[in-house]
Amino acid sequence: MAIASIAMDAIHMTLLVRPLHTFRHRKQTRSAHELSWSKRFIWAAQLCGSPRGVGWNHQVKNLPEHSAKSRQEFVLSRLMSAARHFVWFDFAQFYIRHNPAYKSATAFASQNFTRRILACGGYLVFYYCLGVIIHSLMAALAVSCTSSEPSSWPNFFGKWEDAYTIRRFWGRTWHQCFRRFLVPFGQKIASLLGFKPGTNGSSYTQLYTAFFISGITHIGGDAVLNSSRLGISSPFFLYQAFAITFEDMIIAAARRAGVTETKWTRKMGYVWVICWFIVTATPWVTAVGIAGVEDGGAVLPSKNFPPSLCDVLVRYVGI
Repeated sequence: MAIASIAMDAIHMTLLVRPLHTFRHRKQTRSAHELSWSKRFIWAAQLCGSPRGVGWNHQVKNLPEHSAKSRQEFVLSRLMSAARHFVWFDFAQFYIRHNPAYKSATAFASQNFTRRILACGGYLVFYYCLGVIIHSLMAALAVSCTSSEPSSWPNFFGKWEDAYTIRRFWGRTWHQCFRRFLVPFGQKIASLLGFKPGTNGSSYTQLYTAFFISGITHIGGDAVLNSSRLGISSPFFLYQAFAITFEDMIIAAARRAGVTETKWTRKMGYVWVICWFIVTATPWVTAVGIAGVEDGGAVLPSKNFPPSLCDVLVRYVGI
């Protein structure tokens, strides 16, 4: 999927914007097109290495801030975060490797809905924690060994307490690594359709375009799992745009009726978000899991991940 996202970003950089004139780091004193070739290469590498635009004029909104007061405190906090998430990562890896449902497509599909939710949850926890671990270790290494500032490394994911609507989940809680190229695609389509910026037509055109392009980007991940099942991820992402449209209508109607946001409306929102992802993410991960184990494949290729510490512990105690 990384290759697919790089390809989409390349299309965005080549066809939709003029990077040397559009993007500018906050510490820049001259426009990028005025730099020498060597400095321009470094500038381009820094731009490509920051998909969320941290420290740039296109920095993604609502990125989580860290509370560390010193570089040492920041490095320690990132190492602790990596350690905490590794525990859950290892539990998920152990569960997946020893759950018979992950051994064949028939076994995965034959689970009852509750067991399938658990199986899919383990899969999502595994990859969520993997992303946090990699980012945390990279941040700790960069800040401890280079001149990189802690402010250049906001958390990979946002706060879960912000996810009381589907829109807020995707716009605040989930990683924003694709936003740099998703937004320009949406703006271009909205412009071609004649919608003025700031109108509902423009807003919802950008919304549906973003999730459509995201679905296409995830085809790269489908190809890694099973090249004969391309596109199995796409429906899940399109469903998100429909859900956001629906909840926007409900929220607008509630506001017209005089309902204001309270802790109780937020709790209702959390229930809605959880139910929505149980209904939509479970079939998606089921399809992905089945695709991964078809033709003798594996959901988690063992050669790509270290042995589970839970496995080592089980062998040590003789269970």
